[in-house]
Amino acid sequence: MKTLRNATTALSVIAESPCPVSVGEIGDHLGLPRSSASRLLSSLRDGGLIEQDPLTRHYRPGALAWRLGVGFRPAGHDLDLLTGAMTALSQSTGFTCWMAVLDRTRIVLLRQHQGRTPAHFSVRLGQTLPAHTTAVGKALLARLPDRGITDLYGETLSQETRNSLHDRAELIENIRIVRERGYAVSRQETFPGVVAVGASIHGRASSCPIGLSLSFPAEMAESDRIARQLMDELAVIGRDLADPYWT
Repeated sequence: MKTLRNATTALSVIAESPCPVSVGEIGDHLGLPRSSASRLLSSLRDGGLIEQDPLTRHYRPGALAWRLGVGFRPAGHDLDLLTGAMTALSQSTGFTCWMAVLDRTRIVLLRQHQGRTPAHFSVRLGQTLPAHTTAVGKALLARLPDRGITDLYGETLSQETRNSLHDRAELIENIRIVRERGYAVSRQETFPGVVAVGASIHGRASSCPIGLSLSFPAEMAESDRIARQLMDELAVIGRDLADPYWT
């Protein structure tokens, strides 16, 4: 089991890194000798989960990891329906729309529809971001009871920008507001100069909510107006799926 944990941790480090990762970096992260880290990475490479750059000898995600990621489908969701909503939202607002799911204290970006307005930040599909700093993450956290949030977070929260929420109590209060109005807002909490609004929806037979968000430059739009467009689009889908959140 320890080997499996080390393997999944190594894969997570490689997946999150913007550039290929060395044996030494993995060894340092896992607290393993270089020789042990090298054997672990060689096994993952031979299995197709990662590949090795022939020049630098560093590792990046492999073809099998890509196939697994492409095959991921949140249970109970009609992704074509949600993708259509993303397209409609991007076209009507001009802003980029994102689809994500919650993975404990982080979100995983699943899909993107690029808007006409250039993004002021760079992320890639499959990347994870802190849930407590993102609009879509807070919308997904709002589906949990307060106790669930308390179980996930310590007293203090990581700071992505100076606008990020500082502690768990502040997060729980922020989530209370999200539940009341039906959508979440991130005001330059993940990336400076970027505001986002987000909301979530349940599938017919799923305990896993999925979220959509729109991101835009802080100086370009009123978040309440954009949030209303997002909610109008999701409300139609939510009622069709009999999601109590939207009925």
